[in-house]
Amino acid sequence: MQKYIWIEKYSVGVKEIDRQHQHFFETVNDVIAMTGQEKVSVEDLLIKITDLNNYAIYHFTTEENLFKHYAYPDAEEHVAAHNTYEEKIDGFMAETEKEGVDTKKIIIEIAEFAGSWLVNHIMKMDQKYTEFMHNNGIR
Repeated sequence: MQKYIWIEKYSVGVKEIDRQHQHFFETVNDVIAMTGQEKVSVEDLLIKITDLNNYAIYHFTTEENLFKHYAYPDAEEHVAAHNTYEEKIDGFMAETEKEGVDTKKIIIEIAEFAGSWLVNHIMKMDQKYTEFMHNNGIR
């Protein structure tokens, strides 16, 4: 599975958000690296899912606070996309905690989901707020 590389087209023109997205890419790439392991322990898998979840919440909170403060008109749709991500990650967590779980299968599913979700979310949802943020003096 190929790692995700940050390129300029992913920039939303807001330094803090771009920095967070870059870190999010690194976290996803850590998950992708685990897909190459012969065996993945339940403990390691739970740690990585927790990392993905915690960083996502931190990042989503940053965006959502900006939306609220500046009354971003598409906030409701954007927050719904964040909630969908969190629900999916919660599902992976629940699946991992089941008896006899196939950790290799789950780590691959998580890597595929998290990477594609992040890129699609940046390109389809986050890019929409660039002009709005710039018009409010946020860069």
